[in-house]
Amino acid sequence: MTHIITGPAGSGKTAALYELLKNDSQSRILLVPDQFVFESERRVAKETDEKTSDIKVMGFMSLSESILKKHCPQKTYADTTAKTAIMSGAVRGLCGDLKFYGNAARKNGFVEMCLSAVNELKAAGISADELTKTLYSPEKNTAERLPVHLAEKIGDIAAVYSVYDKKLTEKYADRQDNLTLAAQVIRNGDSFDENTTIYIDGFDSFSGAQQNFLRALADKGVNFVVALCTDENKAEVFATCDRTERLFERGNRENIKYTRLCGKAPRYTNGNLKALRDFLQTGVKDSTAGSDGITMAYSSSVSGEADFVCANIRKLVRSEGYRYSDIAVICASPAKYKDAVNSAAARYDVPVFADLPVPISEKPMLRFFEALLKAADNPTGTNILRYIRSGFVRLPSEKNNGKTVPMTLKERHLVEQHLMEEYAECWDLKRKKWDKPMPHITNASEQRVEEIRIATVTPLVEFAKSVRGIGGRELVKRFTAFLFDKVDISAAIQGKCQDNSTRQLRYVKELTEEYNQLWRTVSEMLTSLYETLDDTPLTLAEFSALIHSCASRISISRTPNVLDSVLFGDPARTRSREVKAVFVMGAADGAFPDIYPEGNSVFTSDDVQRLAENDIELEDDEARYSSAVLDAYKAMTLAGEKLFITFTGEKENASEYIADIAKHFGAKLINADNLDALYMTESVKSAEKQYVINNSRLTDGQKKAVETVLSENEKESSSIGRIKAVMSNNSGNSDIHRISDIAPIVFPQTALSPTAIEKLNGCKFAYFLRYGMNLSSSAGIAMNASNYGNIMHYIMKYCFENMYDGARENGNPHVSDDRIKDLIEQALADYREKYLLTEENMSARFNTLYNALSVTAFYLIKYMAQELEKSKFVPSYFELKLESGKSENGFDISPYSFDIELADKSRQTITVGGTVDRVDIAYNDDKSGGQIRVIDYKTGNKDAKLSRIYYGLDLQLLLYLFTLAKNNGANGFTPSAALYHPSGKTSLKDIKAPSDELKRGIWLDEHKEKGFAVEGTQQEEERLLYSGVKFDKDKEVSTNFYSAVTIAGDKLKKLESRIEKVVKENTEQVKSGIVDARPLVDDGKALSCEYCDFKDICGMKQSSCVDVGSAEAVEFGEDIVVAKAKKGKGDK
Repeated sequence: MTHIITGPAGSGKTAALYELLKNDSQSRILLVPDQFVFESERRVAKETDEKTSDIKVMGFMSLSESILKKHCPQKTYADTTAKTAIMSGAVRGLCGDLKFYGNAARKNGFVEMCLSAVNELKAAGISADELTKTLYSPEKNTAERLPVHLAEKIGDIAAVYSVYDKKLTEKYADRQDNLTLAAQVIRNGDSFDENTTIYIDGFDSFSGAQQNFLRALADKGVNFVVALCTDENKAEVFATCDRTERLFERGNRENIKYTRLCGKAPRYTNGNLKALRDFLQTGVKDSTAGSDGITMAYSSSVSGEADFVCANIRKLVRSEGYRYSDIAVICASPAKYKDAVNSAAARYDVPVFADLPVPISEKPMLRFFEALLKAADNPTGTNILRYIRSGFVRLPSEKNNGKTVPMTLKERHLVEQHLMEEYAECWDLKRKKWDKPMPHITNASEQRVEEIRIATVTPLVEFAKSVRGIGGRELVKRFTAFLFDKVDISAAIQGKCQDNSTRQLRYVKELTEEYNQLWRTVSEMLTSLYETLDDTPLTLAEFSALIHSCASRISISRTPNVLDSVLFGDPARTRSREVKAVFVMGAADGAFPDIYPEGNSVFTSDDVQRLAENDIELEDDEARYSSAVLDAYKAMTLAGEKLFITFTGEKENASEYIADIAKHFGAKLINADNLDALYMTESVKSAEKQYVINNSRLTDGQKKAVETVLSENEKESSSIGRIKAVMSNNSGNSDIHRISDIAPIVFPQTALSPTAIEKLNGCKFAYFLRYGMNLSSSAGIAMNASNYGNIMHYIMKYCFENMYDGARENGNPHVSDDRIKDLIEQALADYREKYLLTEENMSARFNTLYNALSVTAFYLIKYMAQELEKSKFVPSYFELKLESGKSENGFDISPYSFDIELADKSRQTITVGGTVDRVDIAYNDDKSGGQIRVIDYKTGNKDAKLSRIYYGLDLQLLLYLFTLAKNNGANGFTPSAALYHPSGKTSLKDIKAPSDELKRGIWLDEHKEKGFAVEGTQQEEERLLYSGVKFDKDKEVSTNFYSAVTIAGDKLKKLESRIEKVVKENTEQVKSGIVDARPLVDDGKALSCEYCDFKDICGMKQSSCVDVGSAEAVEFGEDIVVAKAKKGKGDK
């Protein structure tokens, strides 16, 4: 007998199931997802009013394990470390025999990928033997029917799976096999009373192994009561649960009872939220519903979005009587928001419990292990510096009876920031091993560095020698002994737990608890490795990779510090009976619903489809899409009273859900960045932040209100005083920053990149933080603008080098479309081999966009080649790196350089290097010289404005042009042009059948080569190469798309002098410690601020910025540009 309870979100399905559970007098089991077991046990006790109950609350793992314990003996279960170690050994043994993966098997991450593949197969209920039999048995021989690449791929996985499974079962049992084994036990015996009823709650779908287990129970006559989130109308949003309902209905319709709760909604005290729920299901809105209780907002930064969320949580608690436990914060990818939410929560005094296990590989201690093993294996300067910077290194002390002591601040500064960097650079020691004495020691400081080198490197070298050629088991033992005997890991951990703000020895409770938990976990990991590994030799590099693989698969969680806290997690893991207010974060287009979450399947969509056709069934894209849509629905229907939906970006980046809610419910979309400072002031620390970043915008009354908030708190009563003191010292100018005393330490470098020069000229404060303090945001491998540009640059270089090899002697050739397509395909394959993981290890979104590049690249190269075929300019150098004293075929490529005077009157030579995307040369007839044209590929639109040049922006191309011309002037080379060539997306791929001429015109119009050309040079003579046709009033007309700004020949020196002047002056100021937050603005927009990571802390005032559109800049541009002749009445 199966009883199915259905209803949309908030309809009382779980309450109905618990009512049946409570009144059932037979054997009862409540089956819930593992993460909900504890919460469900509490609810059962409360619902039944019993301190003890015969109701068993279990997850699939605990239920299957209890069956196996009772009916068949089991070996010790393999933990994550044991599995990773066994898989690592299996991969090492097979990596030379893998047909599809080949060398990829030796790359970082391959072991984890194999474990993911095995997990996916086991979750689908496919064992190693079954997979091998399906692929190669004479009866099925599936491998013969699959495409070659897929047959090789699944064949490699089957081989790894078989070896791994065999090695694992020799010593351990695997919990992932429990469901399959338990299903066999159920079918072969009487594991359940025939009157047993299993109540199933909290599931939307089941894996293949779970389905097999449930079928075994059904075959034995076990009864089911199942609660599912769906309705009678079979709305698309419920597709996942509808498939699950059909699973229970299959072949059993006559024994099914239904309870439909579609008309009920006890969750909602706000009728508008019930109406929203119904709208999300049906697309039809209740005519009486409005926007009350629904708030939508966006911010330009994740930090701003998190601040808005936490400020409103405080308002709910402070003004509306909410408890923190009444509130949940949900996002599709909580790991991306975790740091921002934690930071904002601390600022607003909001207690947050983040249900997010963190891999221990991200912890400093594990990074220290990695640095230690890498330094021991290869003690180069770079590796030793990384080891020392880990913060765990201790030195023996003669004053402390030989015990170790942490490095002093002076020693760390000496080593990390000054001598080791400069000394190593001077003597080219970064790439050399430091297991020998330092050369040329001339003073006491250098002698101390040598002593530190001996104290740190010698033990590492001795350890490396002692473990050379030994087995993995013994290596774990010696590594552990080394941690205690030489590294003094116990003292290092104790030092990490101490409060360093006082001279008294005092431990921080939270840090102590965290490190205790971490060390217990690490100890268990090392113990498991010792028990799992054998005498097979491991190198230090292999051991380090194994430690990293194990650590990346082991996660730890922190228990909530207080019971009354906001729950933060994803829709699938967030479950609560009475959530009054919900904040849905990250609701941006493409991210909500999250169709392609991190940790995608090893198998592509095409793989899954073809495997399913051959009896190997895995989760497909349709199921993944349905699950993501259902998660989004659950997130937006969880709240009973108030719903907040937020995202980061611009207004146009909103998810389709936000657009629909705005249209049908009349909810306004708020720009959180423009909210009044007082709205965001809900705690002492938030008041401090708002006072600082909005000081210039606050009225006197608002300032006084913020000051009152700060002064009312005793612990923070001095906050306002500190802030005012800083402002007073700066004469009230919060955007003025001086670091004169430390400028030589912060800015030791004399070689600058064009990007650094751009940042320096745009905003000195941002330059100070980025290049002085080395602060930056982390970035992953995603198809963003940066990676798109890198890949497109690689394609351009690869294709042009092959296309124009020998063009200097023979002229630019005609290049066929097929030739271009072949070269692009080769370039993409070459780039993936060198810089990326294999296709199945990158996200589906990345692979789709990566492959789509070939279409864009084809049109770009096709029409560039058409221009060049008729041009005298020969593409001669590609990705040309400017380096001192270097030349390419006699062409001097030294970087731009100039001298500056520092505050102490000393002088310094600064060089500006960089890499030129492409250098074209129009060679003289006698090949003795020629005219230089430099090309910069830009994925976006780039205008050539002399007003920006005047203030030091967009100098890169002109610096390259003038430098190369100056370097090679004696050999007859002169400047002709510096052009930006758009290499971004083109609409041509979407246009079906225009004429070739019109197609070329569309391309020319979209990809105008903007930049600067020198009057009377070859670039100017080739204006007509940029002619084409376009539509004008429904007919094709001829037009010229040439758009470069022409610089008067006799004014070229003036332009070059201005560039040198602005670069020199700004560099001198920064090197002297003047790092003001006074960015350049254009049309009222602060140019350096839009994507700046530091705009919240700089104190920038719009009134003190410099406008690039100033009269002097305009006058300068008008003076050096060749004036265009005015058209007369007869001109066309």
